[in-house]
Amino acid sequence: MNILVVGAAGYIGAQLFSAAQEIATVKGTTTAGLSPMLPLNLGEPMLFDYTLINSSDTIILTAAISSPDICAREYDKAWAVNVTGTSAFIEQVMARGGRVIFLSSDTVYGEKDSAFDETASCQPAGEYAAMKHSVEKHFLGNPLFKVVRLSYVFSAADKFSGYLAGCAARGEEADIFHPFYRAIIHRQDVIDGILALAKRWEAFPEAIFNFGGPEVLARTEFAECMRQGALPTLQYRVTLPDAGFFKNRPREIRMQSARLPLLLGHPASKLSEAVKIEFNENKEKNHE
Repeated sequence: MNILVVGAAGYIGAQLFSAAQEIATVKGTTTAGLSPMLPLNLGEPMLFDYTLINSSDTIILTAAISSPDICAREYDKAWAVNVTGTSAFIEQVMARGGRVIFLSSDTVYGEKDSAFDETASCQPAGEYAAMKHSVEKHFLGNPLFKVVRLSYVFSAADKFSGYLAGCAARGEEADIFHPFYRAIIHRQDVIDGILALAKRWEAFPEAIFNFGGPEVLARTEFAECMRQGALPTLQYRVTLPDAGFFKNRPREIRMQSARLPLLLGHPASKLSEAVKIEFNENKEKNHE
């Protein structure tokens, strides 16, 4: 099996690139294309060498302008990359018989305060969500295209965890926005689920997969898990975000899936379990 990870230097892409080498021949792309990566700028997709794509290759598309604020503020630039360029790239890949796993977002569903699965209707919240949904709509129905809709992806290296760890280390009180609920998922479950989908494509005829953890948690509960599992000195205060924050970030998205556990072969990790895995592993590595 051949896998191409688009965005192989990113938060998810770098881990995918490394893990995929255990099951496949793997190539990766970055904008700069420094060796051993291939150059790919989704703003200029026709400059990519598509002769590198063969029938039945699996392309995992992790790259995008993902900041909701940047997508709103620099809309034309973000649309050119996230929709126009990304769609042109996918079309060229599929023309050569390549399969595409497209990483999307739970925000395509919009705000939903009750549990829902992949059959729920979409009401994209904000420009970033609208861009992801536009690409989805264009390609859903093509058997070479599958969508992974991500909730908040947790690891010791995610932005919010880094913020909390920094506050704890400095003895500062962290500001926690509330209400803000997501089905937080461990990055390792994301990696394992995507690679399982690449490996067992035909066994999962569904086109849409919700990747969220088994619990929908507020950021206050997230912070408490971090305090109990990794950051015992963490102190925080609850802050109500301004209206602009929620324009591009729904307060509540209670996403769930019966498909993800089938991909993984087990339930996704709870956040409390993932915190122990992430921080215990880091401690062990630091002592090696």
